[in-house]
Amino acid sequence: MGLRCNRSAGPYLLAFAFLPLLSAVGQQSTATPDANAQSTSQTTTRSQQPTTDEQRQLTDPAFKVTTRLVVVDVVARDKKDQTINDLEAADFSVKENGREQKISTFNFQHPASAETPATTRSALPSNVFRNAPRFQSNSALNVILLDGLNSTLLNQAYVRVEMVNFLEKLPQGQPIAIYSLGQKLRLLQDFTSDLTELKKVIQTFKGQSSHVLSSPTGTPEVPMTLGGWAEQTLLDKAPQFEAQINSFAQENPSDQMDMRVSYTMAALTVLARTLAGYPGRKNLIWLTESVPVHIFVDNGEVSISSSVDSSGRPLKSVPNGETGARGHRDYSNQLALIANLFADAQVAVYPIDARGLIGSPFYNVASQMSGQSAMGGLATHAEGRQSEELFEAHSNMEDVAEKTGGKAYFNRNDLDKALLGDIDDGSTYYSLGYYPDNKKWDGKFRKIQVTSKRAGVKLRYRLGYFAMDRAEYMRDHPRQRDMELDLALNPNSPVSTALQFAAEVLPPSPETLNKVQVHYAVDPHAISFQRGEDGKEHAELDCAVRVFAPGKIDTPVKSEGTRMNAALLPEAYNKISRTFFPCQLDLELAPGNYFLRLAVRDNKTGLLGAVNAQVTVPPISANAGPKPAEEGR
Repeated sequence: MGLRCNRSAGPYLLAFAFLPLLSAVGQQSTATPDANAQSTSQTTTRSQQPTTDEQRQLTDPAFKVTTRLVVVDVVARDKKDQTINDLEAADFSVKENGREQKISTFNFQHPASAETPATTRSALPSNVFRNAPRFQSNSALNVILLDGLNSTLLNQAYVRVEMVNFLEKLPQGQPIAIYSLGQKLRLLQDFTSDLTELKKVIQTFKGQSSHVLSSPTGTPEVPMTLGGWAEQTLLDKAPQFEAQINSFAQENPSDQMDMRVSYTMAALTVLARTLAGYPGRKNLIWLTESVPVHIFVDNGEVSISSSVDSSGRPLKSVPNGETGARGHRDYSNQLALIANLFADAQVAVYPIDARGLIGSPFYNVASQMSGQSAMGGLATHAEGRQSEELFEAHSNMEDVAEKTGGKAYFNRNDLDKALLGDIDDGSTYYSLGYYPDNKKWDGKFRKIQVTSKRAGVKLRYRLGYFAMDRAEYMRDHPRQRDMELDLALNPNSPVSTALQFAAEVLPPSPETLNKVQVHYAVDPHAISFQRGEDGKEHAELDCAVRVFAPGKIDTPVKSEGTRMNAALLPEAYNKISRTFFPCQLDLELAPGNYFLRLAVRDNKTGLLGAVNAQVTVPPISANAGPKPAEEGR
C-alpha cells in the first residue's frame, strides 16, 4: 500500500485535543504498563534507569547504543515434576552465549496471584474506537489454535471431540481464546472464562478443508508414482519417462509445502502482534498434525530449514527470500522475526499432535493395492514414508516448544488431558529480565542458559533470541514491511494490539469540510523516539485506513495513508509523553454506511496496531453548510 503523503510532525501536533481520545489512550496506557516495560522490541532510553552507555547517549547524541530488556519466563519443577513456588532471584543464574548476565527484574506468577477478577474495557463514545486488549487478567492467558491448514478433516473432528471433553474438566476462571488457521487466521472466540460460550464455539466449529494437503480428508493417499509391475513395464518400454514422472511427483508436494509454510508464518506473525498488547505470559496451544517450519541451533550457529517434501527430504531453497527454480524460498529472515515477535509478546508454544497415537500403515488394507503384497509393496513404502514424516513433524513440534519455553505432546490418545497439562504447566512461572552486556545487534542468534543454584530443580525456558535491529530490518525489507501493513488492514485478520491507539471517526460536516475525518491518538510510550544530533526527538509513524462497504469486506472502496515524521523539541516531546501522539486522515466518501479498518505502525520498530470502526455518511442536503445569517455570529 502506498502512503498518500509525508507530513512533518511539528508543533501543530498538539492542536488536536480530543477529550474522548485522551481518556481512551489514558485508560489503555495504564492497563498494560508491563507490556511496554518488558518488550525487547523497544529501545529503552529515558524510561528506565540508564546504564553508563545510556548516560553517554543522553549527553552525546552522536553516540548510539541500544539497550533492551530481555525477558525470560522460566517454569521450575522438582524431580517429581511438581511446581516449585519458593525460588528467589538469588536462586537463578542467567547466561547469554556463556557470559553471566545481571538479573534486573524478577517476579513470580502463579494462579493464586490472580484472585483479582478479570475486567473488561469501559464504554467509549460510539464514534471512538481503540485496540486495547479486550480482556485484562492477572493470570497467564491461554490461546487455542485449531489448525485446519496442516490437519486433515478426520483429525479435526477428533480434536473437536477432545476439546469438548477438555472443557468439561476445565476449572472455572481460566481465560481462553480460540483461533482457527486456514488460509487466514480467524478469531473464533476472544478471551473469556465463560465455559458455556467456549463450548458453543467448539460444537459449532466444523473444521476446514485444507487446500495445501495432498489428502485433506484424511483418507489414504493415492501415490503419484508407479509401483510394482507398472513400474517395471515403464522401465522396460520407456525408461526416459521415469525421471519426468518422479520429478512431477516431487514438485507438487513441494509446492504445497511451500504454501503451507507461507500461510503458517503469516498467521503466526498476525497472532504474535495480536497478543503483544496483553501483559504477561501467553500459552499458545497449537492443535496440529504438523509444524511445517524448523529452526535449530547447533553450537551457537543458526541453520533454518524452511520445509520438507512429502518424503521427508528438505526442500531446496535460495537465500535472501528470493524465489528458486521451482518457487521455494529461504524463510530465515521471517522466521527470525517471528521468533522475536513471540519472545516480545511472551508467547510459549505448546504443540499437540492432532493425530493422537498413530498406527502403522503396514496393516492398512488401503496400502495393499495394484496386486502387490504387503511385503515389499506400497505398505512398505508407506511405512518408511510415515516414519520420516512423523519424525520431522515431532521434531519440529519439540523445536518450536523448546525455542519458546513450551512443551510438545504427541503419540497419545488423551488430547483433553494434554490440553489441561498445557494450561497447568504455563500458569506458574518466574519472569527474569536482564539487559544484555553485548549491545551489538547483528542479527545473530544468542543462546540463553538459565540454571538454578538449588539442587534438584528442572527448568524450562526459551533457549534464546535473534539480536535483530528492528529499525535496520524494517529498512532493509521494505516489501515485508508493506505486506505486514497490508495484512493489518485486512478486516479478516484479528486486530493487532502491539501498538495501541484510539481513533475518533467524524462524519462529514461543515466543521470537517464535508469530509470524513479520522483522528488517531497513539500511545506515546510504545513509540520508538530517538534523539538526533539536532537535540530533537525523532519518530516515524504510518497512519492508514481501508474503507469497505457492508458485507463486501473483500473489495475495498478506498485506502488512504499518511506518514508522520516527528522532530519534537523537548517541550513538545514532554507534552506528547503525557498525552498522545496525534495523526489525522481525511476521506471523501459517498453517502452510505461503511466499515473501516484502521492501522498505525512505528516504522523504526515495526510495531503495528489495528482496529475496526464504522461510519455513516448522510445524504447530501441541498441546504448543507452554514446559513449566511449564521456565519457572522
